[in-house]
Amino acid sequence: MNLNSNNGHFGLILGGIVAAVAAMFIFGGGELGGKKTVQSDRDLPPLAAEESTR
Repeated sequence: MNLNSNNGHFGLILGGIVAAVAAMFIFGGGELGGKKTVQSDRDLPPLAAEESTR
């Protein structure tokens, strides 16, 4: 029984699955759980107020 051959096939299959999942993540916009859309200014995070030096 040649274990090296079996491990090579397992690694090839596992690598293919990981590559497919990574491609779906990248081409899907990189969001885990759906796309986030901005409906209005309320959806945006607050901005830090700039201090005046005068």
